[in-house]
Amino acid sequence: MGLQDDGLGAWCAPGGAVPVQGETTWSFLHRVAVCYGLEVGELLAWGWWQWVNPVTQSRRRPDGEVLLNVTAQAQVAAWAGVPVAHLARALPSWRAGPASFGERAVADRGWARWRVGAQAWGPVSFGCGLCAARRSGRMERVWRYGQRWNRVCSRHGRWLLDVGDGHALEYLDVSGCRELAAAQARWPRVARWAASTGAKPGAVFAVARAVVCGWWQQEAFWQREQVWGQRLERVTIDTSRRNEAASQWLAAWWRLVVRDAVVFPEVVAVAAALVDPALRLLVTDERPLVRRSRHHDRFVTALGDRLKRGWLKEVERPERPSALQAWMRGLARELRSPSPSDSAHSGMWRVQAAHQPAEVGMGLRLLATTPPITVRRHAGSAGWRAELCVPRRMGQGAGLKAVSQERFWEGLDHARRYMARHGHLAVPHAGAPQGGFDLGRWLANLRAASAGLPPEYVRVLAELDVWWNPPWPISWQRAWHRARAHTLAHGPVSGGDNLAGLPRWLDRWLRRQITDYSQLAAEQQQLLAQLGLTPAEIDRFHAWPARRRSVIHGLEAAHDYAARHGHLAVSQPTTHDGFALGKWLNLQRHRQRAATQPTRLGRQLTALDTWWNPPWPLNWQRYYWAARHHLHGLPDGVVWWPGRPDEDQTRQWLHEQQASWQHLHCKQRELIRSLAADTSCTSRRGS
Repeated sequence: MGLQDDGLGAWCAPGGAVPVQGETTWSFLHRVAVCYGLEVGELLAWGWWQWVNPVTQSRRRPDGEVLLNVTAQAQVAAWAGVPVAHLARALPSWRAGPASFGERAVADRGWARWRVGAQAWGPVSFGCGLCAARRSGRMERVWRYGQRWNRVCSRHGRWLLDVGDGHALEYLDVSGCRELAAAQARWPRVARWAASTGAKPGAVFAVARAVVCGWWQQEAFWQREQVWGQRLERVTIDTSRRNEAASQWLAAWWRLVVRDAVVFPEVVAVAAALVDPALRLLVTDERPLVRRSRHHDRFVTALGDRLKRGWLKEVERPERPSALQAWMRGLARELRSPSPSDSAHSGMWRVQAAHQPAEVGMGLRLLATTPPITVRRHAGSAGWRAELCVPRRMGQGAGLKAVSQERFWEGLDHARRYMARHGHLAVPHAGAPQGGFDLGRWLANLRAASAGLPPEYVRVLAELDVWWNPPWPISWQRAWHRARAHTLAHGPVSGGDNLAGLPRWLDRWLRRQITDYSQLAAEQQQLLAQLGLTPAEIDRFHAWPARRRSVIHGLEAAHDYAARHGHLAVSQPTTHDGFALGKWLNLQRHRQRAATQPTRLGRQLTALDTWWNPPWPLNWQRYYWAARHHLHGLPDGVVWWPGRPDEDQTRQWLHEQQASWQHLHCKQRELIRSLAADTSCTSRRGS
């Protein structure tokens, strides 16, 4: 039985099929068929459509999609009794239909094309049946495009599951977890923050989901976690009451199916933290010399406080590769050398295959054919532990594996040529491509994905350069190789001669290493020893006369000088017991003047000498102290300082002050008045 073309205009669907916002065209065709008491296959035969890529009934997936040309769309609109414009607004794939047919878009005959919907408009999930019933008046199954951050039906307390996962559940009952709806309401604001930083909201959510799902797989996390267990039990019990078949599921099945719903509030919170400029400064501002330095957990500590899990830093350790550690390294790498590509598959927003969350459908199929618990050893873990092993993808993947191997061996050839020429693989991330191949970016990608590299790749690269992937910034390794080349040509460096005779760039770099020597890794200290900078040489460097010392040493020297000479108006070349007191005080004066209020050190120096940092030249202050001591004599225990003005110079200075009285500072006038008025009398000489 067919529907004649001349009857299209008069045909009206009995009861009509009202489209749901975001619904797939394939789902809408099913509901239109139900209106006529037909199967969707019978409805398609009714339209006499021509298929571009015919698909058998057994291969029509529920998460698939049907694209229609203009003629077929007019037929569907007539069957449903809904204007074409309304369908175009409600169905995301509707407008893309005619564009996919080219010349057949406006053909007299209807054309259809089968397509997997998840590849174009996002994952396909179930729609809320109660919401659909409010629109159409009947309980119907709806398939719609639903991103993972938009799965909560807050009206009916449901978490909508993916279509085609291989189980009978369409939703989870989350009416007892109001925090899920609150998290979904917060997501638009997080998405705006992500867009303001130049990141795609979907990529930010994917990284946050990978981070949190990685915690879900960790036994150490579950030993301390309290919220997830209660939420998991509540969702499981409430959903089992509504579905008798699901009540017989194993615990491993439930953990896999409800995972995304249970961790959703934490995923949104982590996504907000990843785009928060204040928290990102904890990763970028520090710029540690070693990735595994003692300050590595600043961001993780702040993240744990935000998630109300203060123990998070004990679980998220840099020794264990994770999505969060990869993101932190990617953020620092992007700031040092921004990637020229805006692709979502590169940079800090790329989720490596080793950190991708396990797919629900694939995991359920595995659990149905194998024991649910297997033993697996994690790299970097303390020992063996039992966990659910779920593959990340299906199929043999021989084609992708062959392409990956081909690209690796091609890059390895370039790496060998670079190694033969330069002697190392510390290539800059943003270096200019040589020979049409960006070796720096290739090596940077391998370092970022080192946790999931095949052992053969790691072995071959280590044979070329044992430090091809050091646990410290590659810029440090590159600077070391440059210093190594200098020492091979001119001999090892020596700390005992104050690094004399070295180029300026090498002198500055070595001084920084000496300053931060205690924070360096043991391997870095060994590499510095190859340059000649052994611990003994560093001790000799610190023992060099007039070496710059700490604030405590400077304050002690200032106290001794003030007690001995009565003031701190010293010239810049002045030294005291081998300490460069003049330079140190000059630096403190600059810092005090730059500060908006007196510093703690400034108050301590003011207690020693009220006029240690005057707003007039220090030479004027020294003449004042000389005039005071010449007129009133030296106080007990005070001696003259080297290069003091004599009586004649002091008398001449006093006459100059009288001549320039109008130009003096008000405080200078007060100091002059405090001196004796009779400058003609002879001052007593000090010892």
